[in-house]
Amino acid sequence: MYQEAWKRMLEANHIVIVSHVHPDGDTLGSALALYDVLTRAGKKVTHYNTNNELPRVYDFLPGFAKTKHVLPKTFDLVVSCDCSTRDRLKLPKGDYEIINIDHHITNRYFGQMNLVVDRFTSAGMVVYELLKANEIEISKECAICLYTAIADDTGFFLYGDMDALTFSIVSHLVKCGANPQEIASKVKRREPLSKIRLYGYMLNHFDLHENGTIATIIFDKAALESTGAKRHDTKNIINMLRSIVNVTSAIMILEEKEGGYKVSLRSKDINVSQIALEYQGGGHKTAAGFEVPSCDPAVLRDEIVAKIKRITEV
Repeated sequence: MYQEAWKRMLEANHIVIVSHVHPDGDTLGSALALYDVLTRAGKKVTHYNTNNELPRVYDFLPGFAKTKHVLPKTFDLVVSCDCSTRDRLKLPKGDYEIINIDHHITNRYFGQMNLVVDRFTSAGMVVYELLKANEIEISKECAICLYTAIADDTGFFLYGDMDALTFSIVSHLVKCGANPQEIASKVKRREPLSKIRLYGYMLNHFDLHENGTIATIIFDKAALESTGAKRHDTKNIINMLRSIVNVTSAIMILEEKEGGYKVSLRSKDINVSQIALEYQGGGHKTAAGFEVPSCDPAVLRDEIVAKIKRITEV
């Protein structure tokens, strides 16, 4: 599959590499690693993301500034990075093939070719194995992107099904030029003041349920406006609630600017992806999410709390 996927990329006239809506380090790192490799191979490549504003903590990634937010008029191949469902690509239907590169257990296999390895901690690992299988040299720029992808999706090696393979890959990426300290500093030590204020809001407004085992927070539009926070400032903020000693699961409900709500689920060992699937979402066992149209967020929160309770009682 890896060889066939690379062959199709080399045969394509114009490749669009797509990182998912509201991107994180894994989708951006994976996409930009491929962007580096394919441009070096002489291919016509565009990295596309539907969001006009990308999280600035990733601005050090090689190729970040070349990201396009308008699709080219013609292209014949889409390479999707870290998307479990096609709708996260935000692409119109058209006459093109899709190579789906992902690691989510809930992936819908929406591509004509699907490189989905759910035992991997990140899409970055899948991209690495793709390059390795085709004996493609990893440049320093590519190594920086892939290391960031893997590190960011594991919370810098805090969680995920990490194994010897994960660390052997990141070790090789360090040998290729990725600097772990520099990357960690860029991603983890450049939080905007608005995000720090949002942490303060959360710590003053979160709730505990079921004898303190489930923590929840609801961010409405007013909460973001009062702190000056943007949507991407909410990324991973829920992990602080999960880190509370007696908490086994955490729920974040975020009111979207366009309407509706985004729900993020985190746990220490409970399979929250099965809850996300009930709402047509997806993710991993301990980190999943979904989106819903307008509703009463408090009612939705209580509904999810009840579902988690039922899982824990089984």
